[in-house]
This record gives sequence, structure tokens and C-alpha cells, in this order.
Amino acid sequence: MIRLTIFLHLLTSVSIAQTQDLPIWKEGFLDIHHISTGSGNATFFIFPDGTTMLFDAGDVDRKSRLKVPNPLKASPHLPNDSISAAQCIVNYINQVYPSIKHVDYGVISHFHTDHFGSINEQSKLSSKGSYYLSGITEVNEHLPFKKIIDRNYPMYNYPVDIKTKSFDKESFVNYTSFINSQSGKKNLTAEALKTGSKTQILQLFKPAKYPSFLVRNIKSNGELWSGDGEKTIKIIPDTLLLKDYNENPLSIALKISYGKFDYFTGGDMTGLQGFGLPGWFDTETPVAKVTGTVEALSLNHHGVRDASNEFFLRKLTPQVIVQQSWSSNHPGEEVLHRLISPFFPGKRDIFATYIHEETITTYGRWLDENYLSKHGHIVIRVAPEGNSFYVYILEDTAAKLKLKKIFGPYEAK
Repeated sequence: MIRLTIFLHLLTSVSIAQTQDLPIWKEGFLDIHHISTGSGNATFFIFPDGTTMLFDAGDVDRKSRLKVPNPLKASPHLPNDSISAAQCIVNYINQVYPSIKHVDYGVISHFHTDHFGSINEQSKLSSKGSYYLSGITEVNEHLPFKKIIDRNYPMYNYPVDIKTKSFDKESFVNYTSFINSQSGKKNLTAEALKTGSKTQILQLFKPAKYPSFLVRNIKSNGELWSGDGEKTIKIIPDTLLLKDYNENPLSIALKISYGKFDYFTGGDMTGLQGFGLPGWFDTETPVAKVTGTVEALSLNHHGVRDASNEFFLRKLTPQVIVQQSWSSNHPGEEVLHRLISPFFPGKRDIFATYIHEETITTYGRWLDENYLSKHGHIVIRVAPEGNSFYVYILEDTAAKLKLKKIFGPYEAK
């Protein structure tokens, strides 16, 4: 494995030979791996003590998208068509954390298939139960989860019966079959996210050694952490949700802190105001008020135009923005101009897992000149004690991971 030498601390971007490997994680570091599968979101975390968490494991159904008139273009399977998104995730994790035998936490931000997996007529039956393999269920087949956390276990009835109202009913029912089959057994437990909690997702091995590490549950469903202890407040009235059910505003949001370093992820959380939308559709504004500033974040809803509003970006003021993108409408043009505009202070670096050539052509130099990387796995590695961090870009078109570029160091504030 390569070793970073002292000269890297003097540079903001370092191009390196693609024959080199990502330095293996070591205890004391926090790793955040945004895995480029071409099929949706998947973020793998290695906490400072070695505890692991996978936030989403998407596998979008490209065939169903093609049935829609004038469908948006989906990115290709990565690294190629021979493996599924879950196999890509498992192969990736095995390379960056070779000693792994299981994943401690699996978190599903919300119930859209580009975040938990879509089944079809080719999906294989699990060897562990009466459910089919795709996304989170297929990852579990190879790297079993110790605990699954989602927004509405075990009833799956908020704000409506999700089994009948889900965008992809068959895939959601398959997910619940997986949960019902595996939860309660020695190998897997399941829970609903406890909004406001800082003790639900913990370091499991050496928490006393890294006391500045914390996972705060910011939001789930229509409930938000108040910023006071573990108290919560309602930001979406239940009665309104019954009338206008939408999965995206219900997404789980987490703030992960290590020393001075803070990172935010919020699934497909929405932030658009006006245009005939109900006021509660803007979940970003109340979330931003309690989240505060962060060093890095994963862009809400892949950068689609109904998210990443001005107040949210101004309040969080990230130095590093990661766009987990796979569709030709990622990002929305309004979002792009907010990201690159000077309305909030400080420099920000933008990285994406996959931007379509058509999208680059449409937006021109505003996108091309402001994204530091438009293709590849994106790794944020936070140094011990959380005072600084680097961004690594890894090649995503081959099964063997190779470094493309290193950016940093960034100073946590």
C-alpha cells in the first residue's frame, strides 16, 4: 500500500499513478466511502474504533425507468454489467477493509429503490430466507448486518401503509420479508431510527478511546431533533402527510462528528419552497437550524432541483460537497448555481460519483470548471482527533480499486 509523504501537506490536489492503492484504514481514522455503483446511493463508514456502517445500498430498476415516456438517462452499471450494485458494494468494502466479516449497522434512509434495492424477474432467491436479492438484501447475503435501522420498523405504516403506497410495491414488500425473516435471530436485529438520539449508533469496540466521536440522529419521518438534549419536534403534521404522501421528505438525516470534523447525510431530504408545494416539503430549513456548520456533506436528493436550498447551504457552509449521482438530471441547474455562487463564505470543493456527458454539455463550463471530480468513488478520510481530512478519488470502472487523485489537506474548524 502507498504511504502519504509529508509533501502532500503542502498541496491542494495531487495526481498520482493509477497503479497505486488507497492506503488501508488504520485505527483512529474516520473513513467515509461514497461508493460509485451507477445504481444509487451507498456510503460505507469505518468509525475510529473499527465499527462499520453502511448508509443505503441502492439498486435502481433501469427497465422500469425505460417504460416511462421520455425517461431520464441512468448511468451504466459500475464497474461493468457483469456484477450487481450489491456485488460492487461488497467487493469495494472487502478491498478497503479486508478483515471485515460483517457490517455492524445498516441504515436505510428511506424507501426508494435507489437507496435499498429493486427486485425484478432476474433476482435470485436468498439462501437465508424467502426473499429476493437486491441492494441491502444482497449485501447481507455476503456481508451480514448486525443491525438494520430504517425510518418505520416494524409497522411500516407511517404516514400510510407503505406496502400498498410504495413507488415500487414488490421491492418494498421484499424488503419487509427480509426484515421479518432475519430480525430477531442471533445474526440480525432491526430498529426504527430514534430521532434525537446520540446513543443508538455507537462505536462498539473502543468508545472510550475516541470520546469525541458521535453520531447524532437529526431527523426521521416528520420528526426533528430540537437541539436540546434528545428532545424532538414535529415539522410535518401527520394529517397533511396522509393527503400528500411523499417518501423523500421523510428521509433519515444523521450528523457524524469527530473532534472538530462534522459530516451530514440526509438521503433524499427536500428543501424546495413555493411552486404550489406544501410548506412542510421544505425539510432542509428546519434541519439546517439544528445541524449547524459542517466540514463535509452528501448532497440531498442527489442534487435534484427540489433540494439544497440557499438557507441549507449557507447554514452548513461545507468545505467539501459530495454528490451521489446516477441520473442525467443530477444536478438540477438551479442547484448547480447555488453550489458555485459566492453567497456563502469560504471555498467549497464539489465531487460527484457520476455526471453524464449530456449533463456536462447542457450546463457547460459552470459545471465542468467547478466540479473537481465527475466520476469515481469518493473517500473522505479524517485524521485522528478530527482536525484535518483528505478526499481521495478512486477509479470506478475496474473491480480493483486504484487511486486517481488526492485533495487536501482540509482543516476542520
